[in-house]
Amino acid sequence: MKPKTLLSLLILLVASFALAPEAQAQKSSNKYRPFPAYGFEFKPLKDWSDSAVQDREKQAGVIGKFESIKGVGVKFQNNTRGNVTCDLRVLKIDPRQATTDDTRGGGGSLRGRIGREVQERSSKEYIKMIYGQALREKEFAEVQAEVSSIKSKSVVGKREEYVTFVVFTNAALDMVFDVYTFQMPSYEVVFLWLYPADPKIRKKWSKAVEKSMKTFRFDVEDIETTSIRSVNAESDYDDLVEFHENDVAQTPGWRLVETPSKEYLIKTNSDNKKNINEVIKRLEASRRLFEQDFPPPAPIESISVVRICGSEKDFHLYGGTSGGTAGWFSPGSEELVLYFGENGTASTMSVMTHEAFHQYCHFLFNRSEAHRWFDEGHGDYYGAFKMKGSKLVPEDDMKGGLSRLPLLKTMIREGTYKPLRRHVRFDHGEWQTQGPGNTGCYSQSFGLIYFLREGTRGKVKKKYWKEEYADIIPNYMKYLDEGYKEIYATIKEEAEEQVQLLTDNDGDFELIESAKAAVERPWDFLHLYPQAKNEIWAKAMGESWGKIDEIEFEERWLEYVDDEL
Repeated sequence: MKPKTLLSLLILLVASFALAPEAQAQKSSNKYRPFPAYGFEFKPLKDWSDSAVQDREKQAGVIGKFESIKGVGVKFQNNTRGNVTCDLRVLKIDPRQATTDDTRGGGGSLRGRIGREVQERSSKEYIKMIYGQALREKEFAEVQAEVSSIKSKSVVGKREEYVTFVVFTNAALDMVFDVYTFQMPSYEVVFLWLYPADPKIRKKWSKAVEKSMKTFRFDVEDIETTSIRSVNAESDYDDLVEFHENDVAQTPGWRLVETPSKEYLIKTNSDNKKNINEVIKRLEASRRLFEQDFPPPAPIESISVVRICGSEKDFHLYGGTSGGTAGWFSPGSEELVLYFGENGTASTMSVMTHEAFHQYCHFLFNRSEAHRWFDEGHGDYYGAFKMKGSKLVPEDDMKGGLSRLPLLKTMIREGTYKPLRRHVRFDHGEWQTQGPGNTGCYSQSFGLIYFLREGTRGKVKKKYWKEEYADIIPNYMKYLDEGYKEIYATIKEEAEEQVQLLTDNDGDFELIESAKAAVERPWDFLHLYPQAKNEIWAKAMGESWGKIDEIEFEERWLEYVDDEL
């Protein structure tokens, strides 16, 4: 259950193919939308969703994200008609935006350098940066902007309009990229609007957008800053609270909720306190369960951030996801993201425990990766647990659309499951595409983990179970953990030597900073050792699955699923 990763997928533009109402005159809101960290505000259009911004979007300069609630009826290239959702991104751009992909020194150099060669970026480059996958490069390269000026309440800005062909998942049509740029004292603010180019629609939307932009105003004295500029999951708890309180304050309606254990921080725009309390109760019960089954070698001091969106629409706008995704954990931002659906909280709770397991293992294994049979199988296994008092107790499957057993039994009956030796050794891509369908991989891993965990608990009959099976998961974890610790120690040692060498010889400042980053975060540099993960995985598999008769295990497991589940 992972989010899409491309910024171009952050917009859900083609909402449906039902005929939408004709374009209506858009009106500006009566209320200003402040950006307290930057000292400016403007009146957005009415009936638009206002979303929080993901970390990866912030790295691209995005500080605001909006989407029209109602679709606009348009004709697509294939002469069908449907709805298009209009879009706005607000960017904060430093005067000279640094590139982010410079790796001078070749594949063996350390990444994460600062002080790189900087380049000026044009509005056209911002469009490509955010919507690149939806653009046809040749057509967009030939598009010339219509440039004009705009005078807002406090500053004169520049307006650039690009009309170009845009390709979405299920349709294609001409769209307007309407870009407004305002110069602040030390940086630029860019408003990047997107709406259909149909002449009648464009005329109405262009006027509405211009009216909204004329409300732009700023006051340097209104800028609210936090003394905590940068944090990570291991930062001082009070610093983390201050940082995240400042972050939620940037988007109206969001707030920060602390938990009794101080092991989680909840970011939410839901007003349902009962639901939030249920989430906290299950989160902390999940943590106790994980610690019981997977005791950490040392206390985990990392604070986990959980974002709970108040609606499915808010969830998809924030993550750039679509139907079928109910929650996700991002190793990059280390954030767990969920939403409360219209049908209650039952599925939210199952998905939360599933993703919370990923988040727990992320810190347990020092931000390292395990095989999918292990992490997704356990996620579904724990997702099926139900609350009994203040504890979680096992259930045989998740409920409703999350259920795994029906498909697993069908796979076994029809012979569409994958042989055990292959399934447990698949890399992430192979596992995800093994079939049948999109969920066969989850069903098979769930059934496997259910057998192993329940057998270890003494809940599987001896005719299916052998004592040596109880060692599979502990041995796998032991050698996985040891392998990663060893390679991280190597990376850290080499980086420390590089820091000393470069410092003694007045070396390049960028390289020194990169080497220091490798000392602090060796897991971020594992890609420079391309064989390391495969070797660690192979060792862990050899010391766990390699110690048993896998053919016999598979026979017993299949019989157990068929007879007992």
